[in-house]
Amino acid sequence: MKVDGDKKVPAGFYKIGRPFGFERSPLKGYLRLAAGDVCVDDPRSRAYNTITTRAKVGEKVHGENMWRVPDYVRGLVVDYPTDAHAKAGSCIFIHAWLPGKTGTAGCVAVRTPAVMKLQEFAQGGAVLAVLPKQALDRFKGCLPAE
Repeated sequence: MKVDGDKKVPAGFYKIGRPFGFERSPLKGYLRLAAGDVCVDDPRSRAYNTITTRAKVGEKVHGENMWRVPDYVRGLVVDYPTDAHAKAGSCIFIHAWLPGKTGTAGCVAVRTPAVMKLQEFAQGGAVLAVLPKQALDRFKGCLPAE
């Protein structure tokens, strides 16, 4: 079971959502992150698991200040179905893996050029498969070779 703050990527199949980042982009649905943009991880908020602005949710609502996170130079939202009452995880992304990093807070991280390619690839609709290693044998023939 996924729990907010467990620093684990939830296993499953998830639709890849909108692209985001710091630079301008012609990609459809692209969110250019700016000062005040937050992803709300406060289960008491109606904005739980959404990207919004601090001005809309107020200072007391807990959220990650996305515009201050260098890893979000490029990224994609993972449409993870959350349950605020169960604190079942929020704000899960595919984002840049920067030098010197040793892990994520529950996201998928790849090098920036790969994120950019994924942003383009996912424009037509794509799904992310997150599987534990012990489950890979069950999907032989369905997944690309390593």
